[in-house]
Amino acid sequence: MLDIRGMSPEKPKAVAADPNLAWRSPIQRELDGLFGELAAFNERIAELVDQGHRGHALSVLKAQALRLAAQIDELRSVLVVKKP
Repeated sequence: MLDIRGMSPEKPKAVAADPNLAWRSPIQRELDGLFGELAAFNERIAELVDQGHRGHALSVLKAQALRLAAQIDELRSVLVVKKP
């Protein structure tokens, strides 16, 4: 059984304001929203686990949280900029 309690997504560190990196802003805003959604999923999953739930709904929430985490990883990979 996957136990994701205590797991918190690591937010990317802030990048210095660089006009050449202006394209990052919409992606970063999207990431901020996804981090909030993931935190809400994790809180709800923890509540259900603490209450002893082990049903289908819990499995669905975990699957959704994992998909959301994958989406976050994908967007974060877009933000990776090679150092010169």
